Amino acid sequence: MDSNDLIELVKRIYSTHEADIDCDTCDEQLDCLAELVAIGYDAALLLPAVQRHLDCCGSCRETFRALLCIVKAQQAGELT
Repeated sequence: MDSNDLIELVKRIYSTHEADIDCDTCDEQLDCLAELVAIGYDAALLLPAVQRHLDCCGSCRETFRALLCIVKAQQAGELT
């Protein structure tokens, strides 16, 4: 791999695609996604753009994990 290939790879990694979403759009969908994931659905199949965002955004990923824990606790009857 030469330097031009490396530069192109870095550009692709950091570029924004049309299907990508921002944190606000992701946040709007996290509650529903957490409920569906908690019962066994695959986030990547349901909302691939949200999953891609979660893969790249630590803040949104932490929020999603927290919501998922809450939903699972509610389902287990630990929270009322």
